Amino acid sequence: MFNLEREKIINKILKLNKKNPKILFQAPEGLKLMVSREMEEIEKELKNKGVGGDLFLWLNSCYGACDIPNVDNIDLIIHYGHEPLDYIKYKNVIFIPAYHEFNEEEKKKILEDVERFYKIGYKIVTTIQYKKLLKKFNPKIILGCRGEVEGEKILYVGTGRFHPLMLAYKYNKEILIYNPISKKFDKIGKEEIERFLKKRLSRVSKLLLNPPKKVGLILSTKPGQCRYKLLKEIEEELKKREIKYIKFLADNISPNLLFYDVDCYIIIACPRIVLDDFKLYDKDIYTVEEFKMFLNKSFDYKFDEVKEEDF
Repeated sequence: MFNLEREKIINKILKLNKKNPKILFQAPEGLKLMVSREMEEIEKELKNKGVGGDLFLWLNSCYGACDIPNVDNIDLIIHYGHEPLDYIKYKNVIFIPAYHEFNEEEKKKILEDVERFYKIGYKIVTTIQYKKLLKKFNPKIILGCRGEVEGEKILYVGTGRFHPLMLAYKYNKEILIYNPISKKFDKIGKEEIERFLKKRLSRVSKLLLNPPKKVGLILSTKPGQCRYKLLKEIEEELKKREIKYIKFLADNISPNLLFYDVDCYIIIACPRIVLDDFKLYDKDIYTVEEFKMFLNKSFDYKFDEVKEEDF
């Protein structure tokens, strides 16, 4: 069960002072069905208050607060499941964290399990859904693909492996995982991290052995992934080395889009496209940091993440 803050949303819509506002609801895959049902209830309550309006559910991606739809003629976007990123200026967007709600017995079990590790020095890391539940542990909240965590030992509290994998790759250390739904523990160990590093270093080696003559630079239109300043930096490096290139602009980047006459692609958008999905692409794709390794003839692997100075 998630707290979708219906009353807050209705009050925000009413404050628009429009008889027929256009409202766009955006949610991650795991929340879309719930949000679709929530929209029906919101529409009923608005009608009872004399307000009509067009309510739309966004069918495309919702990867994080970096991924806000760029659409015209929408009065308000309701974005579920994330908090705003400090380096983006949002316009007409309201963020609903969608805090996960548990009964008292579940809360007690979760807090007891987490506290065991907190007491022995683990830094607690989680997503916004569990921020309120874990507040006594002063957890570090991961926003999208970003997160600075201090501490030798890390316990990630949440579902899935997307975020803990990021932490493991970035810090090159074992990450303990606690799933608050199943109440079970898991981990990302050193062996898994080493396998990942070997795979990515082998791709960089291919560039060093067979330097590209032409590359594709892919920039994203997503507001939190449009790393334009970084694009210009890479362009300058390619010009210095007389490497040809072609620039692409896309919203969602997928294998079926990349069929051009280049030797490889540099993803100047979300680095996780490369790290999670590189096997799906016919031609090699690289993060910016990986391509810099080739340019600098370095084998010191550096995790790529979106930073404020990239824009």
